[in-house]
This record gives sequence, C-alpha cells and structure tokens, in this order.
Amino acid sequence: KGMTRAKKTARIGRPPVAAEDRRATMVRVLVTEGEQAELQRAAEGAAMSVSTWVRSAALEKARRSG
Repeated sequence: KGMTRAKKTARIGRPPVAAEDRRATMVRVLVTEGEQAELQRAAEGAAMSVSTWVRSAALEKARRSG
C-alpha cells in the first residue's frame, strides 16, 4: 500500500525580505529619558515605532543635506 503524502500548507508569517532590502546594520544612539519620551511621542503621532520614526527622520535629513 502506498504512503500518504502530507499536504503542503501555506506558510504563516512574514514573507522573506529581498537581500537588497534587508536591514542588517544597527546604529545605536544614546538619549536622555526626556529625549526618549520626545521621540516616543513623535513616533506615536506618526503611528510608527520609535525605530522606524528615527530612521525616517534621519534619512530625510541626510538626503536633504547630502
């Protein structure tokens, strides 16, 4: 008698990111508690995480001045 094959099911989770879009380098920034609170408020106002908001703001500034 033949062996039954397991059905392939759709993978659950985030789809893979293309190599050129993968973020692999970390930039650490030290801030005061007050500065962190200010960044948190700004990020929440933009419906972003602090990390995403800081990346967006820093890149925007770099591209304008670059």
